[in-house]
Amino acid sequence: MTVNTEYKVLARKYRPQTFGDLIGQETLVQILTNAITTNRIANAYLLTGVRGVGKTTTARLIAMSLNCENRKESSCEPCGNCDSCQSIRSDHNLDVIEMDAASKTGVDDVREIIDNVKYKPVNSTFKIFIIDEVHMLSKSAFNALLKTLEEPPEHVKFIFATTEVKKIPVTILSRCQRFDLKRVDSENLGKHLKKISELEKVKIDDDAIALLVRAGDGSVRDSISLLDQAVINNSKNVTAETVTNMLGLAGLADRGKIYDLLESISKGKASESLIIFRDLYNSGADILMIFEELLNAVHSITQIKISPDLKKDISIPEIERVRGDYFSKQLSMNSLGVMWQVLFKGFQELQNGFHLFQLGEMIIIRLIYISSNPNPEGTKKEIPNKNNEDAQLISKDQEIKKKVDLNTDINTTNNDTTASSIIKITNFRQFVDLFYKKREALLHTQLYNSVKLISFKEGEVVINNKLIRDQHFNRNVAKLISKWTGRIWQIHSSDSNIGSTLSEEDIIDQQNEIKKMKNHPEVKKILEALPGLSIHSITDITDTVDETVDEFEAENHKEV
Repeated sequence: MTVNTEYKVLARKYRPQTFGDLIGQETLVQILTNAITTNRIANAYLLTGVRGVGKTTTARLIAMSLNCENRKESSCEPCGNCDSCQSIRSDHNLDVIEMDAASKTGVDDVREIIDNVKYKPVNSTFKIFIIDEVHMLSKSAFNALLKTLEEPPEHVKFIFATTEVKKIPVTILSRCQRFDLKRVDSENLGKHLKKISELEKVKIDDDAIALLVRAGDGSVRDSISLLDQAVINNSKNVTAETVTNMLGLAGLADRGKIYDLLESISKGKASESLIIFRDLYNSGADILMIFEELLNAVHSITQIKISPDLKKDISIPEIERVRGDYFSKQLSMNSLGVMWQVLFKGFQELQNGFHLFQLGEMIIIRLIYISSNPNPEGTKKEIPNKNNEDAQLISKDQEIKKKVDLNTDINTTNNDTTASSIIKITNFRQFVDLFYKKREALLHTQLYNSVKLISFKEGEVVINNKLIRDQHFNRNVAKLISKWTGRIWQIHSSDSNIGSTLSEEDIIDQQNEIKKMKNHPEVKKILEALPGLSIHSITDITDTVDETVDEFEAENHKEV
């Protein structure tokens, strides 16, 4: 048995050999051309971007251009034929040293580079160090590189490549010229895949290319690798069906099933929707992928609804254009927005959940329930005519509200509209007391006993609420206080422990008051005359009198 050693994967076979072969990076090429042709070459370059957009390839092209023996002065393009270009391309050049920082992360590896810097190139103009995945270097390795990177010998150039630029120290970034390689847009990537298919003499559908481009997510290497896989799967004719079967896009031989599911959901057909979902699952579909495709479908429909011309875009698969156009006419923008929110929330639940099939069914039922409800705008119009009794009640409530609004002399605590015009909160205690006055007992208790104040200003409160398990606590508090005061409040959480709860403050104040009371001459006499007697707490009777008066006045207002 003989092994074919000549075969190269398409990603390597069609790797760019010149700057002109780089697709989607026109700005980068222009800047590098100007830099190289004018001999304004930086000490170090940093190439960033997502995987597969050409960072390492660009680094090698820069090295080839700088060391090319036959390069024209007016161009940055390497000749590709000289000994230097050939040796760099085959990774045999002694003056171009590549290092993978993912496997060589330590300071000793960097020191080896530093020791090598002082030696001049063997047979090239520059000695060039290409460090891939540079963000993987340790902190000590970065520190060891700093001085050499800032003032290297004239014959030395550094080229770094990374997908995680945020992990690189600022001291390194400031010593490099940074280039951000962007994702390749769908149109250019589709043309590139089409060109490769023609060179490989493979017939491929436009829909298949569109699917490969979307799966590649702007990465040239990923898209070409997927094309390579599709060609292996069916070398004569690559169709959309070939790609969907290969990628397992929701386990679909026919992508129309996603739209069938979406249509059943939008029409409120629960049984039919669950059957389609179960069929997709039984065919081998991943649950997460099904909902990801539903999200993509809703997004595509929304785009077509906003920009109807997209239904003519051939870069979009035909089924998405046809079915998307149909749904864009059937569903309102409000419905699409709600569907997106429910699907997105459900997708997050699936990522962190278990019993995914059951959870998926419940998300679909949730969608059906929402879609079966009438439009909120239509509901407002239908309510008065639906039930005469309800209509009379609504009319009566509106009449009462008008009368209350007109009577400016009456100020009741239960009228939120009136209260919002006069309530002004200047400190946290007033803030908490308002929840007591509004009879929000649970929230008042939590704010009083379990919340530590970090900072307070009107409209914004920072608290430590780690003792409260309700994840919606801040939102509920902000919603109510904004409603009562007539202005927007923001409630932020902090892990700081510098504050204290109101209950803790009151206990301290009470203890201080008790100390003062014990030192009062009359109280001293009483305590001495009655051994064993102690002061447990102090109550100001005027507070209780005021509360009684307030309640009495409130009752009188009600009677009036």
